Amino acid sequence: AELKTDILSKITPDIKAQVAPYSTDFKISITGLSQNSIITNENTKPKIEIISQNNNFNQNQYRRILIKSQNGATIKAFPITVQTLVYKDVLVANETIAYNQEINQTNTKLEKREISRLLDKTISKNDINLIATRNYPKGSIINSQYVKSKSAILKNSVIDIVFQTKGMNIKLKGTALKEGSIGDTILVRSEKYNKTYNGVVLSQNEVMVRI
Repeated sequence: AELKTDILSKITPDIKAQVAPYSTDFKISITGLSQNSIITNENTKPKIEIISQNNNFNQNQYRRILIKSQNGATIKAFPITVQTLVYKDVLVANETIAYNQEINQTNTKLEKREISRLLDKTISKNDINLIATRNYPKGSIINSQYVKSKSAILKNSVIDIVFQTKGMNIKLKGTALKEGSIGDTILVRSEKYNKTYNGVVLSQNEVMVRI
């Protein structure tokens, strides 16, 4: 138990730093220890050196432990497996959510889950401006890689086209020929000029065209 505690005290700061951008709630467990304590020939507490091949986070990390005497001689060397479980309140499907269905406060909830394999792919707020790009069974974690922003502009809707030219902005009415979310480039038609342009969606029913 003493050896395990010493090893945990050495590896915890590194793992804490690795998961800090995502959560402060985590649990570390170690497997591979063949004995609970080691005493040197000098009857002193040994030094512990931990060698890691990878500084990036992984749920299961393999590390090599070197047990050394006070004069630096290696007494024993062995591998261990370090498992880290990370917990966080994340968005979860409260019911089955189909592909292309709106994600809202009715069909989702925030729930504490183990997210070690999804560290940077979770959503931690009940965002109602999202659309599912895959099917989500009830109880599954909403993956940020499989959602898209709700369309700010619908196909064939009347929109404001902001023409930007020579430092001036001119706003005219037009028609969206494609749906799009904020930041998307879509095709629009100007009613006044009866021409089509590619523009960037700025906000709800507003597209900017640079000419």
